[in-house]
Amino acid sequence: MENPFAEKHSIFNGQFILHTEDNEFRMSHWVKGFGIAAQSGEMILAMNSSYDLEKYEEAGNVLKVRFRIYPQESPFYEAGIDLFEKIFSYNGNEYPLDIFHEMFGKLGKENDL
Repeated sequence: MENPFAEKHSIFNGQFILHTEDNEFRMSHWVKGFGIAAQSGEMILAMNSSYDLEKYEEAGNVLKVRFRIYPQESPFYEAGIDLFEKIFSYNGNEYPLDIFHEMFGKLGKENDL
């Protein structure tokens, strides 16, 4: 069943689609999950419902995202995603995009302690 709170945002002149969906967690707490696909349909960054996207902006070839990881109220994470090169930057370092979920999943668990 399709989420009625799902939205598609065209980014980088229609070359990519930022998928967002609002998901209700406990006690009416809403979290805006996100994922990114190429216009062709190829999934570039799989949807993650635990990421709570606060904002995003295009800056050159980089999509800047600010999000937190549910159920934490903080910290916010800020990453720059280069969809063309399939890399992302975080805290001044660059990483391959295919470890985005792994890396932020670990950071989220560390902050649960």
